[in-house]
Amino acid sequence: MKEYKWEVGTMYIDRNAFKECVTSYAVHSGREIWFSKCDSHKCKAVCKEGCKWFAYYHKMKREYTCQLTSCYKKHTCNKATKIGIMSSQWLSKAFMKKICENPKIKLRTLIKKAHSKWNVDLTKTKAARVKQQALDEINGTYGEQYRRIHDYAVELLRSNPGSTVQIQVERPPEFQLKTPIPGKDMRPQFERIYICLDACKRSFMVCRPMISLDGCFIKTPYGGQLLTAIGWDSNDQILPIAYAVVEAETKDSWRWFLLNLCDDLGVDKIRWCTFMSDQQKVTLNLSSTHLNLSN
Repeated sequence: MKEYKWEVGTMYIDRNAFKECVTSYAVHSGREIWFSKCDSHKCKAVCKEGCKWFAYYHKMKREYTCQLTSCYKKHTCNKATKIGIMSSQWLSKAFMKKICENPKIKLRTLIKKAHSKWNVDLTKTKAARVKQQALDEINGTYGEQYRRIHDYAVELLRSNPGSTVQIQVERPPEFQLKTPIPGKDMRPQFERIYICLDACKRSFMVCRPMISLDGCFIKTPYGGQLLTAIGWDSNDQILPIAYAVVEAETKDSWRWFLLNLCDDLGVDKIRWCTFMSDQQKVTLNLSSTHLNLSN
């Protein structure tokens, strides 16, 4: 981006795309560029007073795209460490991957990263705003996926007939009230989902009666744990039988998972299976099927 070549005739999808391109160029090249004119049809980016650099775009007639109509590519100014158009929104996109990998990243780490990568000064207040915007974007994405969990279940059943998908939600105590409480969020909260694909289920029916149980943490902003039931096929390869996302690895969540597994595979099949686990923390007694599963 530092060596970006400004060419007359370059097309941009809209004004925001042009502004983002100019901002990236300003940050990477260390120039005090700002927008002197900007409306729905045209936008002009200029450098600080005394510098001849500029870029001007105009919206094309009868089209939604925009075009760079004129520019002057050479700078006659010195580089700067404070870039006015370097917004927190642009920085949040630039740091999105790093913050997603480490949501607890320190503000001073972001400040040092901005200085070492772009040689720009970032205040602690702006760094905090950048981090919060990135976290809101990340968590919002995950939250939207959880809100569409039922759509995912419907599509899974449509594309895999015969499969099993069980969703369990938690509702607030006030949900039973006939008169809703003003300002109270009454929406159900996702708690668990169990999935057993039909192809995997039918494959296990002709495999060795051996099931391995295990659980692991899920590294997302909302946490949770993944419970799995794994078998072995005739080629001695692992065969995923069923899996579930639960709130925590507890006796209740394991019982819920295994009861669903018994319903899918059938008691007659389960009764002759050997269960293995890696020093499971609890011993499960499924009284409903009269099965005793131990480590």
